[in-house]
Amino acid sequence: MRRLFCVGVGPGDPKLLTIKGKEIIESSEVIFSPIKSAQSESFALEIIKKIINLEGKEICPLLFPMTTKEEKLKPYWEKAYEKIREKIFEGKKCVFIVEGDPLIYSTFNNVLEIIKKKQDFEVEIIPGISSFQAMSASLKIPIIDGDDVLVITSASYKESSGCRTAELRDDFQRILDVSDTVFVMKAGRVISQILQNKNGFSAFFGELCGTESEFISELKPELQNRKNHYFSTILMKKQR
Repeated sequence: MRRLFCVGVGPGDPKLLTIKGKEIIESSEVIFSPIKSAQSESFALEIIKKIINLEGKEICPLLFPMTTKEEKLKPYWEKAYEKIREKIFEGKKCVFIVEGDPLIYSTFNNVLEIIKKKQDFEVEIIPGISSFQAMSASLKIPIIDGDDVLVITSASYKESSGCRTAELRDDFQRILDVSDTVFVMKAGRVISQILQNKNGFSAFFGELCGTESEFISELKPELQNRKNHYFSTILMKKQR
């Protein structure tokens, strides 16, 4: 059976890769890994290099530029699909690796839609640990319990240029009104606005959670003047 495996390799610590994910990568002949530019390294590949011997494996980087503009990205999704299809039809065991989980804010999501539409081969997805889970674990804060409502959301909307705005999404207060726990992803540019809207919530800021460069702090005004990483998350927990 022709099949692509997709493995979530976790937020950065290679020890957070699942046993099943590790076994699939080790037994694969071709490893597809996403990159942001022709000059960049694959974060997912850097994670697995620390615990998996890649000697003899074919490494195929797949380019996905850093933009949310769909018309610009579509050709890259299609090109990635065609490259994957080519290797699978050569009879090789192939795996697509992504940081975190394959289905949460992942470069794999759009390729998956093409695979499902074309139906040329099967796909098996092995979940991974996401950065917001690593953040909660470091803080020892339960994500959700009982009848709690959990929301995971982007900090801002996409603009026509394909980038995200520096403005907090305008439905944010409505999200807080119905939620007990909120994770705000890619939130480094909206800290001041969240500080103004966090009444009734404890709030924490996390950057590169689950990596060697992890930084976690209470959400405070001083963070507005810091150069915050793109991979930043704010955890908001309703006070009881």
